[in-house]
Parts: sequence; C-alpha cells; structure tokens
Amino acid sequence: MTDLDVIDLLSDQAVDDAPHFLGAVRDAAPISWSSRHKAWIIAGHPELDEAFRDRRLSTERMDAFRARLPPRRLEALRASIDLLDGWMLFHEPPTHGRLRAPLNRSFTPKAMASLGPRISALVDQFCDEMAADAAANDGVTDIVETLTHPLPAAVIAELFGVPVDERHWLADWSEKFGAVVFGAVTRPDYEDAAREAGEELGRELGPLFDRYRREPEDNLLSLLLAAETRNDGLTTTEILGACSILLFAGHDTTSSFLGSALLTLLANPAAADDLRSGRADLELAIEELLRLDAPAKAMMRTVAEDHERGGQHLRTGEAVFMAIIGANRDPRVFDEPDTVRLDRSPNPHLTFGYGHHFCLGAALARLEARTALPALLRRFPDMAVAGPVTWKASISDRSAASIPSRL
Repeated sequence: MTDLDVIDLLSDQAVDDAPHFLGAVRDAAPISWSSRHKAWIIAGHPELDEAFRDRRLSTERMDAFRARLPPRRLEALRASIDLLDGWMLFHEPPTHGRLRAPLNRSFTPKAMASLGPRISALVDQFCDEMAADAAANDGVTDIVETLTHPLPAAVIAELFGVPVDERHWLADWSEKFGAVVFGAVTRPDYEDAAREAGEELGRELGPLFDRYRREPEDNLLSLLLAAETRNDGLTTTEILGACSILLFAGHDTTSSFLGSALLTLLANPAAADDLRSGRADLELAIEELLRLDAPAKAMMRTVAEDHERGGQHLRTGEAVFMAIIGANRDPRVFDEPDTVRLDRSPNPHLTFGYGHHFCLGAALARLEARTALPALLRRFPDMAVAGPVTWKASISDRSAASIPSRL
C-alpha cells in the first residue's frame, strides 16, 4: 500500500480494490488524517458505529456549499441547488425529519413488498435483453450496461409512476447529477452539465406532477402531491428534491451494489451455487454481500463541534469520511472478515449507515437484490467475468463502470 501519511481515496488501489485499501488504512489507525483530502477518515467498526450516532458530526452542508461558489457558478447551479436543498441527507433535525416523514411510509419492507412482482418481471425482461446482447457480441455482454444500470432506474420509475414510454432519461440522469453532488469541478463543461442536470428533472417530471394532481394513482408522486397543500406536506420544489435523492441514491447505490455482489459471487463459485440452488438463506446471504463490498466507499460528515475521538482532536468545520468498506471488514467485529460466509449471523455491517440518516431505500435495495441475484444465477449458470473490470474514480462511491461477462 502507498504511504499512509498521504491517504488518497482516488489512487488506483483505492479505486480498484477499495476493501483492501481501506482495510490497510483501518489496521494502521481506526481514525486517521488524510492530508491529500484534508479530512479525517474513520475506518474502524466500533469507531464508525459510534460516529454514526454522534450529533457532533453533521451532514449539514448546503450553506457552506453556497458560500464556496462564485456568483457565476452559483447562478449556473441554481436549479441543482434547489434540488439539493430537498435532500434530507444534507440536513439535520428538525429539517431532516420534516423532509423525510412524507417518504417513510412508502419505504417500509411491507410497502416495498408490493413492488416484488413487478421487479421480478423487470428482472426477466433485462435477462432477455442481456441474452440478446450477448448473442450479438460473441457471447459477451457488459452487465453494467444491460442490467445493473437500467434495472434500478426502471424500479424507481415504477415507484414514481413514470410511464414506460417516458423513462428514456431516467437511467442516465443520476450519473449527470453526480457531477454536481460530487463536485466534479475540473470538468471543462461543469457549469453547463450542472445547469442541464438541475433543470432536466423538473422538465421531465413537471407534466407528470400536473397529471397526478388531476388524476392521482397508486404511486409515490401521487402520494407526495396529495399532501402538497397541507402544513406537513412538501412544497413542489421539495418534492422535486425528494425525487432527485431517490433517483440518485436509490438508483446509483443499488446499481453499484448489484454489480459488486455479482462480482463477489462469480469469484466464489461455491457461494454462487448455494444461492442459485436455494441452499443459502437468502436474507442472510444478501446481508453478507452488502457487508463485503458496500456501494458507498465513504459517507461524508462535517465536525459541528470540537471534540476528541479515538485520541484525535477534531475541530469544527473539518471534513470526516465515514469509511464503511473498511469498517465492514474489521477483524475486531467479524470473524474471517475477508471470507464469504452467506450464513453469517449476526452481521452488524454499517452499509446503510445508522440512526436518523439510516438509508431510506435500504428495504428497496434488499428487495431488488433478493429478486435479481438468484434469478441471474439460475438463468445464466455459466456466467463468468470476460475481461477487465473497471471502477468509477470516486471518493465516496464504490461502483463498477464496466463488467464484461460471458453468459
């Protein structure tokens, strides 16, 4: 590993092999300082579990984000900033609770279960498209392009109530918006890309808002719009913000997890066979796959109050990276942490965070994985990686950009 005095989460090893890179960071020190990122990195499980519960580490960042932007860039990002203001993730109570409450009842395991039959149908549809793509390309398909990227977008579209013939933009929008969220300011077209991503969501969803105000249906948009004029409801802009975080986080995170989980299974044929045959407990198996290679490399926090943590002095305003992937393989908590054990129980992984910021879409991600992974393994029992896997260079995401696979 590279010099731990210069921890670089964008180095080749951190991008290509995040679990072992962050494992080495964790083993050197559960809490360490990265001069490269000017941020604290918490990579130990007990330390991270405690940090998730600590209100002295805050997700509030919109005021600081605005303050850093020069006037021209602030104007270019105006529509995007309006969306980000609706992200509960970037707020603490009481604003966080007000933004999250209208969504909570739509994301319970019981509510998600009603999507099960439709998700199964979508998985079958994408398996057919994977097979057709492979047949046209000497038996090889990129499962990021043909499955893990489009499937979660289609599920979110079902949840929202976006008609099938109006979904063409959904799968790519979250990637465009990532330029804003992750601050890809070195892109030469950053301002134009940020402006377009911010404006596109309202342009695409606006007509649907009008339709579901007039004729509500059994979907999330109708539910949110029905409460729009109540005191406890969200404004139109906040509803768009809620849609943006669900589309961005719900799509990007699940897409990343499905890709990583498939790679883990393909690298461990015995585990894949146990899942394919039904010998493995499906719920326990999904939790183990979530632990081994989480879709979030790190979640971000800001120090809201000076305090001591793990022998380190954290000062107000400093950035903190919550390195979930490192914590999820902490040998102080998990026996044989690098080994795939589909029956692992208990399994206190931190993949979805903890507390009031616990991932809203956790039940949906689990449902998609429980549906898609066994179906893929049964449909394509000889599936194998057919070329180099590439990963997106990101401080926070652990997401495959390409997984060429022979079916």
